[in-house]
Amino acid sequence: MPFVLSRCCGCIIVCCSLLLVACHQRSKSISFYYWRTSFKLDSLEKETIQYNAVETLFTRYFDIDFLPADTSPKAIAPIVFATSNAITSILPVVYIKNRVFERLDTAGVTRLTERTLTLVNGINRRANTSPKEIQFDCDWTETTRDKYFLFLRGYKRIAHQPVSATIRLHQVKYPGRTGIPPVDYGVLMYYNMGSIDAGTGNSIYEKSTASKYNPSIKNYPLTLDIALPIFAWGLQVRDGKVIKLLNKMNFLHFENDTNFIKTDNDRFTVQHACFHGGYYFQENDVVKTEYTPEEDLLEIVKQVNRYSNGRIRNLIFYDLDKENLVLYEKNIFKEIMDSTD
Repeated sequence: MPFVLSRCCGCIIVCCSLLLVACHQRSKSISFYYWRTSFKLDSLEKETIQYNAVETLFTRYFDIDFLPADTSPKAIAPIVFATSNAITSILPVVYIKNRVFERLDTAGVTRLTERTLTLVNGINRRANTSPKEIQFDCDWTETTRDKYFLFLRGYKRIAHQPVSATIRLHQVKYPGRTGIPPVDYGVLMYYNMGSIDAGTGNSIYEKSTASKYNPSIKNYPLTLDIALPIFAWGLQVRDGKVIKLLNKMNFLHFENDTNFIKTDNDRFTVQHACFHGGYYFQENDVVKTEYTPEEDLLEIVKQVNRYSNGRIRNLIFYDLDKENLVLYEKNIFKEIMDSTD
């Protein structure tokens, strides 16, 4: 989900044990996040939903943040439903920047809870949908957890519906410090765990990093689903340093451009200064592309299955976008789900 250098995307990064509990039953399923500001499915996205019998799209409704000079947080880029959705059900997701809870007092948190519910209900009415639950995405910290948890309890109380929250790997490993959010279940964001740099690692999924957190999964007291990464991006490197994140750009964007020469499995060197995809590249810049190949997705599920005693529940892939789907074989999502049995 939203990219933040300190986390994942420290947001981050990011969304495991899928422990089935009686208090929140949902049939084992494949789902996707939809993370754009305009809701409009293309033919490949519709085909993917239908082929995989997707019942739920975890749909970003808006972000909450402070704009410069603001004294109160605002809803940023609320989603617009450009077309009606007759394929699958919508589950709203609201992303909240951690600094919102750094700056608000208790009264401000209460007002934010009420305003958020009003905004969510307004989008639901315009989209002619009636979601039965909601999810919040926030990379909370030890210093903001009390106010974030107050927000979650308050929202559930006034909305009268189940609430879920995204969970980062470090929050699973250190629950004593970060606390357990008061929600019906969590979604472990199993991505954005490496360093964003010009080295040989992969910042989206790094097996050596994941192995340090996996053993903690089985002891985490909250029911969890798992979010797996199918997104890709590029890193523009100049003089050995990353100068820009090239969001939604994968190796396919550079393979057929003669201004770029492939110099490694995941790297391209700029032969001639040029504009590409809205970005400017100087001669001798390097583009390092990153994504999570199919074999790594299967490995993730294998490891999570092992450390959750084989009780994987739902898989949510981040995110549904034709730019991501073209990187994978049609059957891969079913194959990954079948591997959880």
